[in-house]
Amino acid sequence: MTRPKTAGVAAQNPLADYGTIVSGSRFIGRHDGLNAIDARVLRPAEPGNLAIIGQPRIGKSSLAYQGIVAREQELLKEKVVPIWLNLATFDEPSDLFRELVTSCQEKLNLLGDVSGKTADRSSSEALQNSSPKSDHYRAVQRYFRAVREAGVRVVFVLDEFDHARNLFKDDISGFQMIRELSYRPEWRVTFVTTSRRAIRDIELQSQSISTLDGIFRKHYVQPFDGIELEEYFKRLTSANINISEPERKVFDEYCDGVPFLLDVLGYELAERRKSNSSNGLEEFVHAVQQQLVDHYAHLVDHLREDGTLSAALQVLFGPLFDASQAQIAELNQYGLIRRSDDGTYSAFSKHFGSYLQLIARTADIWPIWRQTETALRQTISEKLLEQYGDEWPQHLEKSRPNLKEIIEEARAAQQSEKRKFGDRASSSLIDYTYPKQLFDIIFASWAIFSRVFGKSKEYWDQRAQFLARIRTPLAHNRVEILDEYERQLIEGYCGEILAALKRTVS
Repeated sequence: MTRPKTAGVAAQNPLADYGTIVSGSRFIGRHDGLNAIDARVLRPAEPGNLAIIGQPRIGKSSLAYQGIVAREQELLKEKVVPIWLNLATFDEPSDLFRELVTSCQEKLNLLGDVSGKTADRSSSEALQNSSPKSDHYRAVQRYFRAVREAGVRVVFVLDEFDHARNLFKDDISGFQMIRELSYRPEWRVTFVTTSRRAIRDIELQSQSISTLDGIFRKHYVQPFDGIELEEYFKRLTSANINISEPERKVFDEYCDGVPFLLDVLGYELAERRKSNSSNGLEEFVHAVQQQLVDHYAHLVDHLREDGTLSAALQVLFGPLFDASQAQIAELNQYGLIRRSDDGTYSAFSKHFGSYLQLIARTADIWPIWRQTETALRQTISEKLLEQYGDEWPQHLEKSRPNLKEIIEEARAAQQSEKRKFGDRASSSLIDYTYPKQLFDIIFASWAIFSRVFGKSKEYWDQRAQFLARIRTPLAHNRVEILDEYERQLIEGYCGEILAALKRTVS
């Protein structure tokens, strides 16, 4: 049956395959990555290994596929055999090593020359199930020696290499076996891995003492740069998906170069064009909201598992308590945070940054700091409600002109968060203020709060200025890790505040 077409627009959505490996005309840019594959893996007579590393859905597998597997026919002519294996599909190390032999022999048979016949004589021994592990592995080595002697170079792409931490958990010699297959010149096999973590971290998670990581060159895949982004939007235009200026701003705010997120929004936009939808920008964003949030939650889960979530929140929102420079550099290398010329950092997109603010509100980065902020916000809300009722924001705006801007900023931030994240947003207006603004509210209503704090306004102002300095909106994400004496001062001041608030409750 012929499908109807909307005038001027292809009936099929060109981004319907989003979330899968892209290649050919769907593949964009990544020239540094393609060059790294050529220079390290394909061009040299004696190639080396390459680890392609990056955050989830950033395009690691697509880069490996486009750079190696998509060129199979060209490579086979040069007697270079590319083989793709998804490591996550293996439950036992022995199954993996048998598959190395099986898949290689299948490709060699395609060559149709003496290479396949020469290696085939060594393959049966390597594929036996009954051999002891050590004998089986030596047979695998002999097989790949025969392959090398036949003048063939084998390149294995091991996709989803993070699974190695589970695959080799009870048999960590698997890392060493892979290393030996590539390290020794007699049977040298080339490996390209794709993973979210560096191989060293994967080995450590398996409690391995292997040095597999040392024989890999690392290539980190980051979000698209400006040139790649422009190429992406040109591709959309060529597919009759024209983007208005307001829509482009949504792409920049929500995706800012992450291929998967770009395709999520691009797919929805193409569907709107197909149906000639007249719905506004708000409906467009709402249609993709849950998918974006699910992706962010996935990223945060990985950061939490790796122990770098706290570092990310500290460098973005402060205070920089115990985040190390190595952690900050790693987050930057993954493209999860970006450093600007003035030394401040931001998340890869504004929308992801807003999501992390939600997380930061409940994250226990620095226990005493979190307790102090939480207790201050709670006390301020309670006292203002007691004094003025639910209309306390309006009352402060009218009676305290110096607080009007703070209230307006907090209200705008709250409304923005509700639009972006719905019920996940906090219902408390005080949650959208910074520590300095909290003290501004306290000091502007000192008649109410003097009974809480007990000592003079000047006494507390000294402490407020010091605490606010490390959490101001403009400077809170500069990489200025606190000195030990500053940490002790902060903990002392926080202790004083908590003690005062506790006396009030008592």
